[in-house]
Amino acid sequence: MSDAIGGYGTVLKVRDGTNAYTTIGNIQSIGGPNQSRNSIDVSTMDSTSRFREYLPGMLDAGEMTCEMNYDGTAAGTANALQTIFASTSTALEWHIEFNDGTTPSSFACIGHVTALGFAVPSFDDKVSQSLSVKLTGVPTYTDLT
Repeated sequence: MSDAIGGYGTVLKVRDGTNAYTTIGNIQSIGGPNQSRNSIDVSTMDSTSRFREYLPGMLDAGEMTCEMNYDGTAAGTANALQTIFASTSTALEWHIEFNDGTTPSSFACIGHVTALGFAVPSFDDKVSQSLSVKLTGVPTYTDLT
């Protein structure tokens, strides 16, 4: 049997400068973080077999993206994200908490909002909101069981 879990119950939280957590509501999907590593080309004119040679380079924590239903109420997600985007000039702590009801776990990272957008696809569809967070430093995954 597979050890996979469903996405239902996953929560995105951000910790502000007062160490208070804000839960970002109405999440439909979370993409990333897509971590990567660059390669350093160390090839020379006498590299064997005429193949390029590489060393592993710096790691990049990547970017996290979220899609959510727009909530424009005074205490809604749109207001909280706009406040973070417009008034925060430092990176914040972000948590993705997975929970299938039996084995909660968490992905924590530090990052700053790079994009915040809205979409109104048509007159008979919902208004949605998107968020992009560029991560910095080392992200951590924690199994909370």
